[in-house]
Amino acid sequence: MHILTRGDIPQRLRLVSGLILFVFALTHFLNTAVGLVSLEQMDAIDRWRVLVIRSLPGTIIFASALVVHMLFALWKLARRNTFRLPWWELLQIALGLLIPFLLFPHIVNTRIASSVFNVEDNYLYELARLWPANAILQSTLLLMVWIHGCIGIHFWLRLHAPYRAMQPALLFLAIAIPLASLGGFMVSGRAVAALIENPDALQRVRELTRWPNAEADALLATYRTWTRLGFLGVLGLIAAIFAVRYLSWIAAPKVAISYAGGATINVPIGPTLLEISRLNKIPHASVCGGRARCSTCRVRIEEGGENLPPAVFPESVTLAAIEAPANVRLACQIRPTKPLVVTQLLRPVGTGPDAVGVAESDSSGTEKPLAVLYVNMREFNELTRTKLPYDVVFLLNQFFTAVGTAIRAQGGTIDKYVGDGVIAVFGQKQGVEGGCRQALRAIRAIDLALDHLNSAVGPELGKPVRIAAGLHAGHLVLGRIGHGQAVDLTVIGPAIRTALELEQFAKDREVQLVLSLDVARLAGWNPDDALVSSVRVRGMDEPLDVVDVPRGRDLAVTILAPGQGERVQRTAQPAEDA
Repeated sequence: MHILTRGDIPQRLRLVSGLILFVFALTHFLNTAVGLVSLEQMDAIDRWRVLVIRSLPGTIIFASALVVHMLFALWKLARRNTFRLPWWELLQIALGLLIPFLLFPHIVNTRIASSVFNVEDNYLYELARLWPANAILQSTLLLMVWIHGCIGIHFWLRLHAPYRAMQPALLFLAIAIPLASLGGFMVSGRAVAALIENPDALQRVRELTRWPNAEADALLATYRTWTRLGFLGVLGLIAAIFAVRYLSWIAAPKVAISYAGGATINVPIGPTLLEISRLNKIPHASVCGGRARCSTCRVRIEEGGENLPPAVFPESVTLAAIEAPANVRLACQIRPTKPLVVTQLLRPVGTGPDAVGVAESDSSGTEKPLAVLYVNMREFNELTRTKLPYDVVFLLNQFFTAVGTAIRAQGGTIDKYVGDGVIAVFGQKQGVEGGCRQALRAIRAIDLALDHLNSAVGPELGKPVRIAAGLHAGHLVLGRIGHGQAVDLTVIGPAIRTALELEQFAKDREVQLVLSLDVARLAGWNPDDALVSSVRVRGMDEPLDVVDVPRGRDLAVTILAPGQGERVQRTAQPAEDA
């Protein structure tokens, strides 16, 4: 099953109904944006839209989507055991509870007025009623509906790789559409307000739209009050259910949950393991918000697994997709009733819902295009053959300090130390193009930093410390990997292996750096043909074009220039050689 369609039946019904409502809102907002052009065009397009949405099929689909989405969302809310949630879930819940108080009166003023009192509720009618008295409330409703929908769609689609490639364009649309709609509302609203200042024009508008009389207006006001009070009553019922469940939960028998290498806690029976973690401020990654889609909350059951019921749909589908062993389960789906010992397989840093939010960006498993730099000390064995262990450690620490300082100063992150080498990644914040420029700046800074290092340790070693480096870019998976407390954020992917092989080519060719031509072009550099050659890299079907860089300090300043919005940190460096 595709990752976007995973989830139980209520989840999928809530998703489908939400998408229908979002499409309805999108067409409405685009229609309103036409008000920037003219009121006539705005009304002409609306007539075609109304033919669809107010047809019998359109009415059934929209009404069903509205009822289903609200019922399942409220049911999920009533069944929650904790509100220790990531910020986006809390915001979406808050908007979902506030929207009906503005939406229901709007429906009464339009669809109910049309059906019950035969009002022609076109844009002329609505703008005359809304502008300027209710303009702020209506604008607020527009933004709340749009943000609520965009949050839901983003945190649903972000599990899908093609969506990540389209994010910049979709983000632009997500900002542009509501702004255009608000602009159309303002321009057309002011035009209608100016029109009806003339009493004769106002009377003509009332005749054309079959404006409700005083009695009908009073009834519409009553309907608006009833809808708000009715929804308040539903919320009161939800609060009562939550209170009863909470009191029952507190009085329920306790069960011991132990986190391998961490805390052991006693909790009442009832919540899922993910809710238990959040209730007790134990960091627990969950990209999909506990919907059994992403598998990032998965745990390995060390003890007590025989007391858990077998995984069923949708948990079984998600576990099968990652080929998980039998003792791995989703924390968002299991409800412990007996003592349990678990190991979190993807663990974020920190505590509480804020930590979960951090985990949801990179640490819980994210694929990103990044630049990978591997820097290695040449002739390490020869340099340290006659040295005492203390001297070897001292040299390595001095070397890692020089290299690590240069990498961090240019915006890179050290992934790991490998013997006498360092693997670093660039571009987590600036994007892969900026990351490639950062990596090239780092090589230049490392080359210059070696002057300081060699002035300090060169005489004792008898020869200078030299480096070889490989630089490549590609899609890498970032995630917290390990067991128990020994969990670290690391990167995984073929680009790392390629960077390590390019470092070996740099050694063989007696140059400081060999980088792939793709990296050079991403950094905005078109090197001379004399510097470019092709090499065979394991795992690649075709030869890889690479560029030789004899010394980092020889890189042209134009190559290292920052891109738009990119900041460059300055570090003290020795003067360049003449």
